[in-house]
Amino acid sequence: MNKVFKGVACAAIGVGAGVLAAGAVMYESVLNMKLNRIVQKTGIMANEEEDKFWAENEIYLAGKDWYREIKPTLLTVDSRIGRKAFADSIPAPEASHKWAVVIHGYSAGTDSMSHYAWKYNQLGFNVILPHMIGHDNDGTVNKQNYCSMGYHDKNAVLDWIDYIVNADPQAEIILHGVSMGSATTMLVTGEDLPVNVKAAVADCGYTSCWDEFSVQIKETFRLPPFPILDVANFVSKVRGNFDFKKCSPLEAVAKSKTPTIFIHGEDDDFVPYWMMEPLFNACSAEKETLTVPGSFHANAVFANNELYWNSALEFIGKYIAI
Repeated sequence: MNKVFKGVACAAIGVGAGVLAAGAVMYESVLNMKLNRIVQKTGIMANEEEDKFWAENEIYLAGKDWYREIKPTLLTVDSRIGRKAFADSIPAPEASHKWAVVIHGYSAGTDSMSHYAWKYNQLGFNVILPHMIGHDNDGTVNKQNYCSMGYHDKNAVLDWIDYIVNADPQAEIILHGVSMGSATTMLVTGEDLPVNVKAAVADCGYTSCWDEFSVQIKETFRLPPFPILDVANFVSKVRGNFDFKKCSPLEAVAKSKTPTIFIHGEDDDFVPYWMMEPLFNACSAEKETLTVPGSFHANAVFANNELYWNSALEFIGKYIAI
C-alpha cells in the first residue's frame, strides 16, 4: 500500500511540475515580447489568408508609405509607470486644438496604426501614438520586454493626455485604439479624465485579459484554461507584472463618462465578436456599436473603409467638430 501511495504522490508531483512548467511557458510565450518577436519570425503563427490581405490591401499599404515619408517625431515623458514612456508625434497640418491619441495593438508597433493616424491628420488633428509597454522603443531603450496587455499602458496613456493638456489647455482629445489598444482605451476611460477628452473609439477590444487568454489557451495551445492560466497569472503577479483578472475593460467602461463607439469585425475569432455586446451593455457613458461584416481581427477599417469612418466620425462629430 505504501508503494501505491508513493506512486500516486510521485505522479501528482510530476503532474504538478508539468502544470507549473506549462503556465510559465504560456507567460513567456505570450507576454515576453522579445521572445514573441523571435517566434513571429519563424512563421509558426502565420495565417496565409490574412498575411496575403495585408500584403495586398492598398489602403493599408498607402498608410504605411505615408507614415514612413512623414517621419514622426519621437517624444518621451517621465511616466507614472516609473520610467520613461515613448510616443510618436505628428503635428496637424495647420495649428489646431484637435488631438487624436491612436493606440496600437498586441505585438504590433505604432506604424501598424499609420492609416488611422493619416486619417486624423488629414482631418486637422495632431496625432500622438504611444508605444505600448514591451514594444517599439520601450523594448529597446528601457529593455522592458514584458507586455501588460493594457494594464500598465493605461497609466502611460494618462501621462500622454496630461502632456497634451499641459501643452494645449484648449485641447480636444479623441482616443482611438485597436485590439490591445482598444482594451487600453477602455481602461483609460474608466479613470477620472480631464474634460479635454471628448470621445473614444474602441475597436475589437476584449472584455478582460483573463477572458481573452481563456479563449486563446483553448484555440492556440489546445489546452483547458484551468489550471494552466491560473499558473500563468500567478507567474505574472510574482514577477511584478499584472493580475490578468484586474486587466478588465469591462469593469472600466462601467465607470466611464467618455462617449464611446464600440467597433468589431463580425468574423473576428481572435478577440471574439461576442465580446462587443457585454462591453457595450456595461458602458455607463453615451455609446454606439458598429459591426463590420466580413472582417477578421483588427481588419474592420480595411474590410469596409467607408462604413468604418462614416460611422466613427459621425459619432465623434457629436462631441468635437470634425
